[in-house]
Amino acid sequence: MSGETGVAALSLRDRNRQAAREGVLDAAERLLQRSEDADFSMRALAAEAGVSFVTPFNHFGGKTQIIQALSARVIGRMADRFQAHKGKEDAVAGVLTMSRIAVGLLLERPGVYKAVVGSLGVVSPAPSAVWSQSRDLWAIALADLSGLAPERIVGKAEIAAQLAVGFRGCLSFWIAGEIPDEALAQAAAAASAAVLLGFAEQRRRAPLLKVLAAGPRPEIGG
Repeated sequence: MSGETGVAALSLRDRNRQAAREGVLDAAERLLQRSEDADFSMRALAAEAGVSFVTPFNHFGGKTQIIQALSARVIGRMADRFQAHKGKEDAVAGVLTMSRIAVGLLLERPGVYKAVVGSLGVVSPAPSAVWSQSRDLWAIALADLSGLAPERIVGKAEIAAQLAVGFRGCLSFWIAGEIPDEALAQAAAAASAAVLLGFAEQRRRAPLLKVLAAGPRPEIGG
């Protein structure tokens, strides 16, 4: 077998493997969508995907890893939608656009995405990569950092990491029912604005303060 043929064969194997993984993830999303308690068993997953019981384990390792893969897939969809937006925006507008796009995607299938994000909070033997993946998503929105004050003393990665924390906090309260679907966009935008206020140019601060003030808040005294 020539080296070139071997590369082509490996590429085909990789494509088949990726297709199998995507098929399992598609099946997991369908089960989450149909389930009353937004859950699934590994046996039901294999049946839904039309594969053997061991196939999901072989590709992912277990249910926790499948949920993490679903999370990475959602983050990837958010990034794709943002890139398709192609707006000429500074970092402030870019972050608020990313927030709007991300919330819009989540609200398309809230039952599925609440289950995915909520399951990420379960203790697992090894930490996931969700925070770093989320940080990278917000770094895309920050782009070249235009609109942020040049005298800031931290870089894109640090700001993006805190934007990820703020967004995840909103999702936690959303999953718990404290932020209703109709208020999630405002809550996420306000969380992003709160982070950006520490770094925005003076001319961008007043609009951010308005976004922050428009965000929902819990009732006094619960």
